[in-house]
Amino acid sequence: MFIFIGLFALLCLWNIKLKPDGDKLYMTDYMSVDKTTAIKGIFILMVFFSHFNSYVDYTSDLDLLYYDGFKEIGQRMVTLFMLYSGYGVMESIKKKKMTYVHNIPKTRVIGTYFKFIIAVIVFLIMHFCLDGFEMTYSIKKILLAFTAWDSVGNSNWYIFAIAVCYILTFISFELFRDKANYIPSAIVLTVLVAAYICLFHFYELRPSRFYNTVICYVIGVYLSIFKDKFDKLFTKNDTIWSIAFSACWILTIALWDKSDRFYIYEICMITFAFGTLLLTMKVSIYNKILHWFGQHLFSVFIFQRIPMIVFKELGLADKNIYIYFILCLIVTVALAYVFDKLVDPLWKFISTPRKKLNKA
Repeated sequence: MFIFIGLFALLCLWNIKLKPDGDKLYMTDYMSVDKTTAIKGIFILMVFFSHFNSYVDYTSDLDLLYYDGFKEIGQRMVTLFMLYSGYGVMESIKKKKMTYVHNIPKTRVIGTYFKFIIAVIVFLIMHFCLDGFEMTYSIKKILLAFTAWDSVGNSNWYIFAIAVCYILTFISFELFRDKANYIPSAIVLTVLVAAYICLFHFYELRPSRFYNTVICYVIGVYLSIFKDKFDKLFTKNDTIWSIAFSACWILTIALWDKSDRFYIYEICMITFAFGTLLLTMKVSIYNKILHWFGQHLFSVFIFQRIPMIVFKELGLADKNIYIYFILCLIVTVALAYVFDKLVDPLWKFISTPRKKLNKA
């Protein structure tokens, strides 16, 4: 597995840029769609490694060393997904105003669940075939799986959590419709997200992954609102950036093993995300492969478990872990490509008003 991690590291370093153009002190496009998509590509591949690890039993000392080290990353690998999502939604609100807010339930919530429901159906078909055309899941579990509250072998928590964030964003910005001042809406969103976290944490409604990174979504919203001030503060000179960058990573490392307390865990999530964000201000990470994985984040995230489940059922995980890994990655890429090629146009057709469709 160290070979695969090494290849992954080389992929991340391919086309890396360490110095901004001209005499600039930082990358001015660090929050552009292309750059953030490539960073998401890095982390979705890390998610792939993480999920793959749960389907195999490592025996060699090197593989066990890799496994022990990699599992320490935990939920930190999804913090940037949340932060970039919050930032992206807020940027859209700033550009399209209340028109975008009104459409959040359709474009963000229903749009996400439309693709998710189709993915769940694919998982059910897979289980139906693997189980000899018998379904082992109860009707209740299947119905809850379509809401992302439960699962039929698919990944579900992120879909549920991000949908909650979208809904709370819609509520917050519908309450305060000031097109110039977004602070009241952002404050309401913060309170609602905090309430969601506390509700799920203290009542243990779902596993902690359902809520322990959503705070980063809120941070993304504030980053968009205060982007100009943020840039002025951290790009004024290298000293301020260096102090902030060092503080984030010192805190992240110091709190890494002390995250059994929930509030410490949350701080660690924030410092990791913020430290990575600051890094991208100085280091430009972009190439076409990472960008592709970032573009297909949803489908890669959802469908990577299908080849893992199928090939494990066929016994490949016990025969050769490394061939199993390669085949899982290849099939995941193929499934993600086909799914997005078919489903994205379908959703566009369904969600586009007929009048506009006819004019086009």
